[in-house]
Amino acid sequence: MKKNKQSLLLRNKITIILVLIFLVALTLRLWKLGEVSPSMHWDETSWGYNAYSILKTGRDEYGNFMPLVFKAFGDWKSAAYVYLTVPSVAIFGLNEFAVRFPAALFGAISTVLIYFFIQEIFKEFAGRKILGIFSSIVLALSPWSYHYSHGAWEANILLTLFFLVLIFFLKAEKEKIHFLYLSAVFFGLCFYVYNSAKLLIPLIIVGLG
Repeated sequence: MKKNKQSLLLRNKITIILVLIFLVALTLRLWKLGEVSPSMHWDETSWGYNAYSILKTGRDEYGNFMPLVFKAFGDWKSAAYVYLTVPSVAIFGLNEFAVRFPAALFGAISTVLIYFFIQEIFKEFAGRKILGIFSSIVLALSPWSYHYSHGAWEANILLTLFFLVLIFFLKAEKEKIHFLYLSAVFFGLCFYVYNSAKLLIPLIIVGLG
């Protein structure tokens, strides 16, 4: 009984710490989000305009209905960032803050998910909880994560999904097979987030197999 109570208290403490890390990470990423960087690059402009067009008409700037790949100036963009930007444009309006908000939000979410990834990959390590908390703090304060949270880049979204892929894959390997289906779903979503994932994901699948 005493052991169960101590375990519950530890879980509650960890939950509080993770919530605090998330709030700090989100605050850092939202601070002057619409001002730093001072102007939008052309990818951000494309994300925002297409998100606004989808919100108002259900079509992209070329008139295609709910596409899975967006034609843009000189390239083709993955769909996920556009659709994730639609709610923030609806709430905050068409501006720099709204277009960058999904990257900032997913950057903050990834700081929590890395904790759970550490718990799965170091299942037998006694200090995995401390290591997980330390990893969360490092990612929350990481200049790399902060940089990619202050612009409309897909890197943090892909990182968040990839953490989910690995967490559920490792759970399926050690616990219940149905977690494998969740891992597969997030694997599939990665293809619609970042074009480089179309090259990396097949290699990772081979490695995990």
